[in-house]
Amino acid sequence: MKLYLIIYDVDFDEDIMETLTKCCVTGFTKWDRVLGKGSHSNPKMDDAVWPGFNCVVAVAMEEKKEVTFKEVLRETCKKLGEGGIKIYEFPVKEVDMVECKD
Repeated sequence: MKLYLIIYDVDFDEDIMETLTKCCVTGFTKWDRVLGKGSHSNPKMDDAVWPGFNCVVAVAMEEKKEVTFKEVLRETCKKLGEGGIKIYEFPVKEVDMVECKD
């Protein structure tokens, strides 16, 4: 299983959400109004000096769906262009939670 962290300019929000909907994604976690600076971008601090902000979506993807997911993400990235989106992939392991007893 992999965790995909998609960081993108708020202007691309509709495109990213549409991509997740039409793809094999059944669940995700989204953060709005994320502030920061990338290594090749201007800061986005949502203020008068550095306007704008990003959104972040985290998607845990099963191995059998990863190829399709990556293909759809690649298409979306090509459509949106080089700037404004960054995708990271992390190996993950789901943790079985054990009920805590007093």
